Amino acid sequence: MDYVDKNTALKYLANSEKIFNRVKDSFLNTYKTGVEDITSLYSNKQFEDLYRYIHSIKGISLNVGSMILFEDSCTILDKIKKEEVTLPQLEQFIHTLRSVYFELQQL
Repeated sequence: MDYVDKNTALKYLANSEKIFNRVKDSFLNTYKTGVEDITSLYSNKQFEDLYRYIHSIKGISLNVGSMILFEDSCTILDKIKKEEVTLPQLEQFIHTLRSVYFELQQL
C-alpha cells in the first residue's frame, strides 16, 4: 500500500487491531463524501469550514496510518490559513484523500 501503513497506525493505537478497525470504520463513514464536501466548501468560498474539515482529517490521518495524508493536510491547512490555497493544490489533497480511502477499504 502506498498511502496507508497499518503498522504505523498500530503504533499510534497501542498495537490494538480492535481500535484500528474502529478508527478505520469511523474514517470510512465520516469521509465517504469527503471529496464532495471539500469541493463544495472550496467552491462556496467557505474557507473557515474548509480549514476545520481538513484539520479533522489531519487529526485522524496518523491513526489510520497515513503519513502522506498528514503531511498533505498540514500543507493545505497552511495555504488556507495564508489565504493562498489554489484549486490544483486542493486537487492534490483530494487525490491523496481518495487514495487513502480506497486503501482503507481494502483492509
